[in-house]
Amino acid sequence: MKKALKIIGNIVMIAALAFVVKKLLDMDISFSQLSEGRVVCALLLCFVIQTVIIICSCYPWLVFTRSLSGRKIPYSAAMPVYTQSNLYKYLPGNVFQYVGRNQLAADMEISHVDVACATVLDVLFCVFWTAVISVIMLGGRIAELLSKYGRNLLIVGAVGIVLAVLLILAVRMKFREKFKAYISRYSKAFARENRPMLLRGAFYYLLQNAVSAAMYMGCLALIVPQADTAELTALTGAFLFAWIIGFVTPGAPGGIGIREGVMLFVCGDSFADRIVLFVLVMRIGSVFADVAAFVIGKIYGKAHKSL
Repeated sequence: MKKALKIIGNIVMIAALAFVVKKLLDMDISFSQLSEGRVVCALLLCFVIQTVIIICSCYPWLVFTRSLSGRKIPYSAAMPVYTQSNLYKYLPGNVFQYVGRNQLAADMEISHVDVACATVLDVLFCVFWTAVISVIMLGGRIAELLSKYGRNLLIVGAVGIVLAVLLILAVRMKFREKFKAYISRYSKAFARENRPMLLRGAFYYLLQNAVSAAMYMGCLALIVPQADTAELTALTGAFLFAWIIGFVTPGAPGGIGIREGVMLFVCGDSFADRIVLFVLVMRIGSVFADVAAFVIGKIYGKAHKSL
């Protein structure tokens, strides 16, 4: 079974790399747009920082997995799995990115439910802190965005809550004893002695999103030098807000279309061409960062296996 999962994982990985290439080709990049010195600097800045963020983002997910499973899982085992599954988001259906992380359960012979629950916590904290920083940076303009996109968020949020409640009730009715056992087990994971570790994991998402916001703002300053500080702050908040809209809305991925749409809605058409260029550069930088993190994860994992 373990060998079969490994083969399936390798097939999915090859498919993901093929979709990465397709994604780059679909961008229809004009290299004349990237010849400007400021644009190249923004691209390199995004690439380097995003690569570091992806590699470090394994830490809080690993913290949650350790706490829920009660196992001291080494970072060298989790990081290659995390960086590889991160590539799966380029496959049709973003869910592959999170399902792929369960390879760690097979590798370490721990419960798949433990890893899945850790992933749910990872997603919830990531969305929460992205929303907090986005609201702070947008300031008064958040009301305008909520008037336009708030209905989408409300509908998806309500549907998500209803489905979660129905799923919990169904599981409880079908697997009553197992459900009680998992509730008892996971309540221990949140015991007082484990809370500092869990809080460190949760705090990381605030730090990660703060660094990401600073990077986006710095790249915006390079690509849209005409914008003042207030406009740069609002544009950065809009960029983060667009990621949330794309993440929670089925059929509306947080790609170029929705991100530039939200940013233009916030700041009008003043910097339309430069905003489109900024979003394109961020997408190129993040794609290469995903691939670089995957390669580093593979090398890191093999190096520690040989020790």
